[in-house]
Amino acid sequence: MSRLLLRFEHVLYRITSLAGGISAIAMAAMILLIFGNMTARYALGTGAVWLQELEWYLLSLSVMTGIAYAMRSDEHVRVDVFSHRLSRVGKLWLNGITMVLVAIPIAALVLFYTWPFVSISYVRGEGSPNAGGMPWLFLPKAMILLGFALIISEALRQTLSIGRRLLFHYRRPGSRRRIAHAP
Repeated sequence: MSRLLLRFEHVLYRITSLAGGISAIAMAAMILLIFGNMTARYALGTGAVWLQELEWYLLSLSVMTGIAYAMRSDEHVRVDVFSHRLSRVGKLWLNGITMVLVAIPIAALVLFYTWPFVSISYVRGEGSPNAGGMPWLFLPKAMILLGFALIISEALRQTLSIGRRLLFHYRRPGSRRRIAHAP
């Protein structure tokens, strides 16, 4: 059972890594697109509405796939009011409880309430209100679903990792061994 959980944790880790790569590529593409749009507009006096709207699509992809990667890298915004006073094991407990009681339920609520919003947009075939704009307005809305599903995935991975590290700690109560981190 523990090997299965460790394997599952590794799969979730790889999903977050893939999301981080997608985020980086989308951000680079967006920067190039913005540069191209500015060059076309100011140097050539031309532009396309759909290219400007594509920037939004790439931004939503980059941000919503990058959130889980930021969580994994511990680069997200965190309020350390209580945790700076805690031991390493206390911080593990606090992080685990936070994942289970805050991150996963809130992300699940966002998924629950966003799903109808996205599906209605898809069924109606919503597109840009601007002439020559991008079709498929449901895609940037669907990035909300993707982003919060990735948050659940990463929060679950961190919960498994924390549980494993706490189990390791309590199995060897007298040892001063360092608590191992997940891959």
